[in-house]
Amino acid sequence: MQTAVGAIGLECLMNRANIFFTSGYRFAGEIDAAALEASFHAVAGAMRKFEYRLHFETQSRFDWKHAGTHHRRFRVVDCDDLDRAFAELCRDSLALAEGDAHCPMAVTLLRQRGGNDFVIAQTSEHTYLDARSAEFLFNRMIEHYNAQMRGDTARQQEIVAAVRRLRTAAGREMLDILGLDEATHRENLAGLGAYPVADGGRHAIPLRDVPGCLAEYRKERFAPVIRFFPLGELLARCRRHAPEVTQNSVICAALAKAFYNLGRRERGLPERQKISFKMLSDLLAPELRGEYGGNYIAFVPVSVDGERPVEEIAAQIHARIREFKTRKIDVSLFRAVEDAVCEGVVGTVDDPLSFVVTNWNNYAFLNAPDYLHGCTRLRHQSGVNIEPRDVLGAVLVNRPILVVNRSAPDEVCVSLFPSLRSQEENAAVAAHIGEIFGQ
Repeated sequence: MQTAVGAIGLECLMNRANIFFTSGYRFAGEIDAAALEASFHAVAGAMRKFEYRLHFETQSRFDWKHAGTHHRRFRVVDCDDLDRAFAELCRDSLALAEGDAHCPMAVTLLRQRGGNDFVIAQTSEHTYLDARSAEFLFNRMIEHYNAQMRGDTARQQEIVAAVRRLRTAAGREMLDILGLDEATHRENLAGLGAYPVADGGRHAIPLRDVPGCLAEYRKERFAPVIRFFPLGELLARCRRHAPEVTQNSVICAALAKAFYNLGRRERGLPERQKISFKMLSDLLAPELRGEYGGNYIAFVPVSVDGERPVEEIAAQIHARIREFKTRKIDVSLFRAVEDAVCEGVVGTVDDPLSFVVTNWNNYAFLNAPDYLHGCTRLRHQSGVNIEPRDVLGAVLVNRPILVVNRSAPDEVCVSLFPSLRSQEENAAVAAHIGEIFGQ
């Protein structure tokens, strides 16, 4: 018998890292707050996984237990500065997990005083959802709201039924769905073992230092660094060199070049540097997102020659993405994490990678002029906060983690998780990124 929630080792790890991520969608126009709240309750209430809680003993011993109801938090906040209010919301998002609280997803409507701009902010607990699954629920909520505005009861019912059908396939089941033969998996693991990586800038916190950093970090609550950068000029430049490069490759190249420049100017590193990072890969095709809700992602190592021009770095990254997608190296890494959790060995080895980048774009929001009834879409922004529950959780976030999303047609939003070691390090990274984007 299929259950609503199968066990995924990665979700056990997300639970220990205690990550809450917030997507903010900014619009201009008139919003019916009561109707939006009704749509939020309809969609969140239909998500069966939210009725469960993960119970943790060790990384190799955890399970999901039915908890019945869950808190569905919807708020309306009037504010003078939407960006400041959004940053404060991200800072305070961890309150959703305080004590015995059980609130897998919340929505906050931030309204500009004296104007008609507003942000619909969706905050999700990463234990339950990755960014793509959260986006699926957000898009269904907006569709439900639009159907309310049209008086289309049948469509509202269809949307609720679609959310109700979502389930979380266990990690092993998902591997069968994705398909990965043993020979390819063995080759992938051998290739990953031989793949060259380096962290010359010492951005990753050594495992021996993590407990002390975690103790200091817990003394204060921080907001993520959030910045917006122009994308058009850099993208055009890179595509003149290599027309096939994707926006994601160009953005990641800018990040890698920023870390290279930081190392050269502030840490005395040599001209030739290998810049290594982990890149998030979404394992599911879009149609599967309508069937499965959970964390179906992998983090693949990518190394580039930092001294090269950013156009060449973008081409290197593009070639690496094609390689790991073609060979299903990302699927092998998903399986490797599941195996490591079962064996209880996650967090026992220092990883020489300088940063992590996670990228997603809500194309429904970006491409549909009438995405929200009667309103004009302006930008998409994001921010993440963390409060690791233990050292295992802290080890998972022990280096700069950058969240990237297309915000508007020629704009990119880059936000950084709060640093367990130093918020000044994040500010320095953000400044160097701005330089690459021409700001």
